[in-house]
Amino acid sequence: MGNSGDVYERHYMPSFIDADCQAIYLGTTRREDLIRAVGRLERHDDAPDKLNDTQKKEISNHPYILKKVKARKSYALKIKEDGYATIKAAKGTFWYKKHHEAQRKINCKKNKLRNELLDNAINNFHETVHVDEVDRQMQGILPDTEVLTPSTIEYELEERATVAKLLFQPLDELHED
Repeated sequence: MGNSGDVYERHYMPSFIDADCQAIYLGTTRREDLIRAVGRLERHDDAPDKLNDTQKKEISNHPYILKKVKARKSYALKIKEDGYATIKAAKGTFWYKKHHEAQRKINCKKNKLRNELLDNAINNFHETVHVDEVDRQMQGILPDTEVLTPSTIEYELEERATVAKLLFQPLDELHED
């Protein structure tokens, strides 16, 4: 959608989660403790929310920005040569309009680059944040047995019990019979 993180969180992400999707799907009772815990989850503390100095410098050194800054400086010199003490004093002149247009294009491009870099940084963070855990699992190091132990919930329908069992069954034990 192109929205920045704070806009998305404020308007599209409810601050209170009132659904236990697993309970709905499996037909079990709602787990209020789970709902409260999930409702209190916050964004990852290490996720970037602003650009670092290197990224800011990358924006400042972008060829388009450098070209427009050079043009803006030349327009400012023209304004000074025409005898105006400040750029603001030249308001309404040809060179002021050119200077103002160059500044507007610089700001627009910087905002666009800033948003793209921040979105890329956030996406990259979320793609790589759990690499250590995945690497451990790929090496055959299993998580705690508590995590792997299936629940002892009694289901109203036999089909739901089968689905729940399959959800917790390792893939190597599945057979097409």
